[in-house]
Order: sequence, then structure tokens, then C-alpha cells
Amino acid sequence: MSNEDPGTRHARAALASAEQILALDLTSVPCARLTQVIVGWMRAAFEQSRVIANLALAGLSHAAAPNRRAFIEITTRIQWLHSIPADERARVVETLIEEDRVQTRKAARHLSDMGYDSPVDLSDMESMILDAHTNGPHHQQAQQFLAAVRALQGQAAGLYYAWREDTQYTHATSVVAVAHAPEREGLLATARPRVPDPDLETHRLVTALIVTLVARMLMDVGVDPDRATVVMNAFFVSA
Repeated sequence: MSNEDPGTRHARAALASAEQILALDLTSVPCARLTQVIVGWMRAAFEQSRVIANLALAGLSHAAAPNRRAFIEITTRIQWLHSIPADERARVVETLIEEDRVQTRKAARHLSDMGYDSPVDLSDMESMILDAHTNGPHHQQAQQFLAAVRALQGQAAGLYYAWREDTQYTHATSVVAVAHAPEREGLLATARPRVPDPDLETHRLVTALIVTLVARMLMDVGVDPDRATVVMNAFFVSA
């Protein structure tokens, strides 16, 4: 029986699972915007999981808030996309792409207003023809993370709480300042931000949820079950 503490054990397991998922050859999955988003989000989540695990093993979990936040946001988006009827997901993905296009245009305008000549070529993005929602709940949910969370009707409340907590330690907030430089008896002291889920037990459960939802969505678009469930097999073999 291992003498490792639970945190180390879960971190090693998370790292092994991430490396298994990221090493998967999914070239047999037909490429479409929907499958790109499904698989791309999964890979992005496990890239963050790999970083979170490595930081935990290095004793640096207090510095992983940006990674945890990204991991949680991607996971919640996967959960949200899965909650949408299968025959509507492709259009919802196009709505997400349109929102990315809108935000990219805004960023380009802001840079131009500041006198910065951006080298980014937007022609490919502008040439995309999209069948996007322009109003309604799916449009709002694509635009706003909180709207997507609310659409899950409480299923993602815990994830949203964790996301909000780590958001405070990701940006230049007063919370992150005080966490690193607290006051003790009128003097500046040294401390580290609080670490939620320090043993990564919940993190392991969430990664299992990711591969399960991804496999289901791949099957929903017609991917052969043997190919779709390869992500689950890789995860649970390494678990």
C-alpha cells in the first residue's frame, strides 16, 4: 500500500491521466467545427490539469489559481454544451465562434485607438460563414459564462463557486494582494493564497466527468462508439 499522502497520490494520478489523454491519436474522428470544439476543449482542460498536477507535486498549488480557473471554465462549458440537445449543438458552436469574432474585432479596435498597429490578420476569421444565433438564450449563454452556468440549473453551482474563488487570485484584485501581503500586528507579513481542493480529490472527479461527456457528445455526432470511448478508456486505464 502506498505511503504517499492523498494529495500526492491524486496529483500523480491526475498527471498520468492528462498525459494519456493528451497522447491520444484522434485523427480518425471526422473534423467539423463541433468536433473541433469538443476535442479541443477536452485537450485544453487536460493541459491545465497537467499543469495543476505538476504545481501540486512541486508544492506550488497556491500559484495554480489561473490554471484552476481555466480548467473549471472549460469544464463548465463542456457540461453546458452537453446539456444542449444534440441536434442544436453545431449551431451553438457557430454562435460561440461568432462571439469570438466580435471580441477579436473589439480588441483590434481598442489596439488601434491606442495607436498600436496589430500584426494579426483577421481575414480568415472575417471570411467564415456562420449559422449563428443572434438572439435568444443560446446567444446569451455563448456570450456570458454566468448565463451558461445558470442554464445548467444548479448542476454547475459548485464549479462556479470554485471559479469565482480562483478568479480573485488570478487578476490584480485587492484579494490577491492581501493574500500575499497580509497585515499582522500593524506590520506586513508573508502568506500564500488559500488552496481549494488541496488534495485534488474533486479535481479527479471532474476530469472523469470531462471524458464521459466528451465520449457521449462524440457518439451523438455519429462517431463509432469504439472510437468515441477511447478517451474514457485512456483515462480509466491510467486512473
